[in-house]
Amino acid sequence: MVLKIEYLTYEDKIETSGGIAVLGFFDGVHIAHQALIKKGQKLKETTGKPLVVFTFDQSIGKYLRNLPFYYLTSIDDKAALMAPFDVDILYVFKVSKPFISIEADEFVQLFLKAMDHLVVGFDFTYGFRSLGNVSDLLTYTDFKTHVMPEMSYQDEKIGSTKIRQYLDQGDMALANFLLGRKYQIKGKVIRGRGIGKDLGFPTANIDFTDYYLPKRGVYMTEVTLRGKRYDGLTNVGKNPTFRDRTMSLETYIMDFEHDVYDELLTIEFIEFMRDEIKYSNKDALVRQIKKDVERAKEKLKGDQE
Repeated sequence: MVLKIEYLTYEDKIETSGGIAVLGFFDGVHIAHQALIKKGQKLKETTGKPLVVFTFDQSIGKYLRNLPFYYLTSIDDKAALMAPFDVDILYVFKVSKPFISIEADEFVQLFLKAMDHLVVGFDFTYGFRSLGNVSDLLTYTDFKTHVMPEMSYQDEKIGSTKIRQYLDQGDMALANFLLGRKYQIKGKVIRGRGIGKDLGFPTANIDFTDYYLPKRGVYMTEVTLRGKRYDGLTNVGKNPTFRDRTMSLETYIMDFEHDVYDELLTIEFIEFMRDEIKYSNKDALVRQIKKDVERAKEKLKGDQE
C-alpha cells in the first residue's frame, strides 16, 4: 500500500465526511506510536471508516526557539512505516507562525470536527501555546476521543527523547528495541575526499541531511541499495586521523565494488563496535579497519548460524 501524503497550512480545513484520526508528532514511529496507530487500525476495521494520521513537518518546540531539529524519521520514512497499519492519508501540518497561533478550539473546528473518532496519547496538546489538551478533546460531542495511556520501559516513558539518549550512548540494542526495528538513515551518496578508496576500503559518503546521528564511532550495519541488502561497516564522525572538521556518515559496503554515487542508500544500524579514534598514521588506521571488517564478518556469520 502506498500511503497518500497531504500537506496542510493554517489556511486549510478538513471537510471529509467522517473518519478515524490519530494525532501526534510521531518522530521515530516507535512502539508507543505504533500502539496508537494500531488502535486507529482496529477502529477502521470495526467502522469501515478511513484512517488518517496527523503529524507535523518539524518540531514546534524547536521552531519556537529557532533551533535546528534532527529527526529520527523523515516524512517519507513516517509514511513508509505507517503504511502497513492500513493508514489511508498522512496529513502533515506545515509549522509556521500563523499555524502555531491557531487557538485550540479553532484547531478542532478546522481539522478535527469532521472526524468520527480521535486517537491520542495521554499527553497530547494542541493549539496556541499548547493550551488544548486531552481533557478538552473529551468534551467535544462531534467525535469520540480515545486516549491511550503512557507506555513505559524500565519505569521510564517510551518516547523519542529516550531513544535519542540510547543513540547518544551507542546502545543500538535498546534504541532498536524501543523503535521496534533497526534505526535507519536514508540518503544519497555524495562525493567525499576519497580517503576510504586510498586506504583500500572505498566508502559511500551519505548525505544524511537532517537525520539524528548516533554516537560517533564505528557501527556494524546493513545497507539496502536498489532493493538488495548488503553487510556494511559505517563510521559516524569527523575522521580525526585526517583532521576533518565536519561530521560525515561513511559506509564501507562489504564484498561490493560498484560505483554508487548519486544512489539512494538505506543504512540500518545493528551494533556499536568502537569509538572513533585518531591514529598516528595511515597504516595504523588501515590495520584497525581490517580488524573491524574481520570482526564484523565473524559477528554476522555467527548471527546467521
